[in-house]
Amino acid sequence: MTQHSEISSSMIERDDDKKMDLNSLINDVKHPVEIVAKWLQEANDLGLEKPEAMNLATVGIDGKPRNRMVLMRHITETQIGFFTNLSSSKAKEITNNPNVSATLWWSEMERQVRIEGPAQPMCQDVVEAYFNSRPRKSRIAAWASKQSQPLSSMDALNKRFQEAELMFTEGDVTLPKFWGGYTISVERIEFWLGKPHRLHERIVLTKEKDGWLRSRL
Repeated sequence: MTQHSEISSSMIERDDDKKMDLNSLINDVKHPVEIVAKWLQEANDLGLEKPEAMNLATVGIDGKPRNRMVLMRHITETQIGFFTNLSSSKAKEITNNPNVSATLWWSEMERQVRIEGPAQPMCQDVVEAYFNSRPRKSRIAAWASKQSQPLSSMDALNKRFQEAELMFTEGDVTLPKFWGGYTISVERIEFWLGKPHRLHERIVLTKEKDGWLRSRL
C-alpha cells in the first residue's frame, strides 16, 4: 500500500481547509509566472528537496521529442530560465527549434505547472552573475564536462576535473565560453491543483496580444 508522507498529508488538509481556488489566485497577479514564483517559495519553505527541478522537453534534429531534468535557476515576471553547457544536446536542439516545454511538479503539495514557449540565449551579465555565485568546484566541473559527448570512463572525467583544477590554482574560476543559459518566454502556462476525489482543478492561460486567454480544463 502506498504510504503518504506527513508533508503530503498536511498539505492536502491545508489546501482543503483554505479551499484554494485557482481563478482567485490568477486574479490576484499581474502575470501568471508570479504564481510559479509563489509556489516555488512555498515548496522551499516546506523544505522540499530540489523544488526548482523541472522536466525540459525539446525537439531533436530528427523531429523526435527529448526530455531531461534541469534546475530552474532564473525567474522573472514573464520568463523562467536554466543554465547549461552550450555544446549539450539540449542547446543544439534549441538552436534548431527554440520551441520548448517545461513541467514543474511538487508531489507533496499536489501542484503542477506546465509551461510552453520559445527559448532564447540568456543575457551574458545574468549568466556571469550566476556562474560566479556557484561553489568553486562546481565552476571547475563546468570546465571539465563535455556534456552529451561519449565518455570512456568516470576515471577519464575525474582526470579532466583534476586538469581543470590545475588551470585555476591561483585566482578565480572564469566563465567558459561554452557555458551559458536560456530563458523561456511563457506563451502558454497550465496550473494543476490536486483536489479531493480526483476532481482536480486545471486552468490554462494562453498569451494573446492584449493579455491572457483563460480556459478551465
